[in-house]
Amino acid sequence: IACLGKFDIYRDGESWTEKTSVWKRPLRPQAFPYINFESVTRETLLNYSSFTMNRTMTALYEQDFLYLPDTSEHIVADLKIAYNPALRTLAADLIPDLELKVFGILQNEVNVGGEWNKELFQRYLATKLEPSTEIVNDSLSLIHLATDQPLMVRFLLMQHAVDFLPESSHMARFAKGDYGEAQSAMFRVLLDEFGYGKHAAKHSTLFKETLKSVGMLDNSHAYWNFYLNSSLLNNNYFHMLTRSPERFFEYVGAITYAENAFGPYCGRVKTLIQHVFTEADTRYYTEHVHIDSYHGSMTLNEILLPLADRFGASIYPDFVKGIEMACILQHIMEEDLCAQITWMNKRSDYRQLAMDIKATVLANIENIPVAHLNEPRGELSVPHVHDGDEFCIVDEGLLRFCHGPDCFSDLAAGECVVIARNRLHGALVLSENCKYRILSIGDYRQYATYSL
Repeated sequence: IACLGKFDIYRDGESWTEKTSVWKRPLRPQAFPYINFESVTRETLLNYSSFTMNRTMTALYEQDFLYLPDTSEHIVADLKIAYNPALRTLAADLIPDLELKVFGILQNEVNVGGEWNKELFQRYLATKLEPSTEIVNDSLSLIHLATDQPLMVRFLLMQHAVDFLPESSHMARFAKGDYGEAQSAMFRVLLDEFGYGKHAAKHSTLFKETLKSVGMLDNSHAYWNFYLNSSLLNNNYFHMLTRSPERFFEYVGAITYAENAFGPYCGRVKTLIQHVFTEADTRYYTEHVHIDSYHGSMTLNEILLPLADRFGASIYPDFVKGIEMACILQHIMEEDLCAQITWMNKRSDYRQLAMDIKATVLANIENIPVAHLNEPRGELSVPHVHDGDEFCIVDEGLLRFCHGPDCFSDLAAGECVVIARNRLHGALVLSENCKYRILSIGDYRQYATYSL
């Protein structure tokens, strides 16, 4: 994996957002020597090692997705830098091991046993696809309550962008081959996503219009640095399935669940966006409220159930595994997104917490691992996470601490902030030089008299 540091597209950029390149994917390769790329557990699911592996997988999976900029005078040379045999060889070597390390434990959680038949499966499916009437207290509810709703809506759209901009490109892998009527039904879903060949109606085009209408960049992976670990994890699951024909039936289960769940979710997102940005273009979400009820029916009645009739009970466990994995990943994404929204919303509280525990932490500094940094103006830290709570204190200069996109705290000498475990953050030096320290305090509550 250290070999990836040789490729400029994977090195740190000069900004937290990428305004020009459609191929830039910062992986922080300078940190690779200090990472133990161990198999992910539930406890380490959102840790830095897992995050790095998910970023790496997404970057390598997309070696077979074609991205082109609006224009370039050196496009042939650019393509040879972004796509080349060395990278494809690395992808072939690294991806299987990364998949096992990232998804092994999660997949082992889904044990599908017993004797399945059509009646049992359809009863199970009905419980999974039945629309919920419960009042949901989730990330969208948190955004409604946030002090800066526009900021949080834009952050939500960034999480959607990892999948929505190259929308259904995963599915296109299963448009190839020859497997009967189910293939034609799959292709019709794909055609819908691609606007039946009309670029203005293509779903990713509609999503770009949403982004632009709320003042955001619309080039692919402009917000790579702010994708959450769980957003990448979910996206990588569908990459993994569609690159593995032997897991086709698991994919059918997962995509059937996803298509049936996505329409109602899009209705709620549309309402939220229109509440915050009254002039926003929400056609993408309006379209999916409509089309995904159709796609949900199609994936169920024209793909999944006919395949079950055709091949019998042996494929039900794979269907169930895909459905359960989609549910698990959806739950993980919600938890991660809610935690990040809360962390961003409470940024002033984490600054105050740091000031409140400053004396106690520094009194114990001999027993705490400390990183001493001395960086020049413009030095940028690509957003990342830590495996435990950290205490950041500036000794000299001015540091812009990034809690999330357009969510900053400027720290002068003597000022500090607590960095919550697993929360995305970065930094930018604003003075000629800045000296600051990062103290690995483990759990801030051992120094504090209250919890956030």
